[in-house]
Amino acid sequence: MFGTYRTLLALMVVALHLGGIPIIGAYAVFGFYSLSGYLMTLIMQTNYGYTLSGVSKYAANRFLRIYPIYWVSIAFSAVLVLYFGEQFSSDYHSSIYFPQNISEFLKNLFLFFPYRESPRLTPPAWALTVEIFFYILIGLGISRNKKIVLFWLFVSVTYHLAAIRLGFSWESRYFTFLAASLPFATGAFIYHYKNKLLEYVSHVKGKAGELLPFIIIFFILLNWLVGHLTGKSEGLFFYSNYVLCALMVLVLSERKSLPYISKKFDKWMGDFSYPMYLIHYQIGMIVIVLLDMIGLTYKRPDIILMLISIPFVFLLSYVFTVIIEKPIELIRTKVRKS
Repeated sequence: MFGTYRTLLALMVVALHLGGIPIIGAYAVFGFYSLSGYLMTLIMQTNYGYTLSGVSKYAANRFLRIYPIYWVSIAFSAVLVLYFGEQFSSDYHSSIYFPQNISEFLKNLFLFFPYRESPRLTPPAWALTVEIFFYILIGLGISRNKKIVLFWLFVSVTYHLAAIRLGFSWESRYFTFLAASLPFATGAFIYHYKNKLLEYVSHVKGKAGELLPFIIIFFILLNWLVGHLTGKSEGLFFYSNYVLCALMVLVLSERKSLPYISKKFDKWMGDFSYPMYLIHYQIGMIVIVLLDMIGLTYKRPDIILMLISIPFVFLLSYVFTVIIEKPIELIRTKVRKS
């Protein structure tokens, strides 16, 4: 039952990029990383295994999940740049312009942005580079057993403690592969120690236990708000958000249903998350142009821009899901079953 949660995280990213709500998208990205660490470990352990055949099928399925719809998103951006002009697109977002050489073209084509290089026709793609890096490590066995995962988690925690102690920049604690290692390792840790960890959660009983995922979402948002108001959103509250997101993964990992949310609805909602992540910038650009045509001038980021854009983001994400993701999912299923 991770679908609705994934889409809520994607909406937090939209809130940062289109609405200008400070740092909330970064909080969501670490939530995505924790979830990916858990899910990739789960499917390697239960679906694929660590044989050459299993790893090959895992790699093929990850490729089919990430790249086809990403390529559509960069083609979408390219059309907008051609239509509106490179000056307009780069003013809208400094990374949205055409590659100037073969190296930049290949980086956009194959999702290689280890240092958030520009141009990025799909600006959030740098985080997908991080995801792919850890997909590879997990496929190679970094989360294969408890001992390896404990060592991985220890190294990741040590890096962040050293970064805090030595006064590393926010960028060093968020954007880098070493920074992202912490939530990925935590997701893998949750997989291997889920039963023991759930014993602690089981003490929350009754209505509170039933509604626990909703309570955690409330605290994720409250944690962001308090961090923003106190000016510590890049420090203490960034790490408490990481803990809350890890707790959410743990709680949802054993839920077969949620109050007020059917399994079918949760799956349907989850389908929006990836296309929404890829195309919200492009939708925002179109909305700005359309508003300008009726005499309303907005620049990104703006709350009004975000609110107007979100329905269109959902609509086009649905179209992408039906036209692109559903047919590819049939291929992925055949790969798994082969």
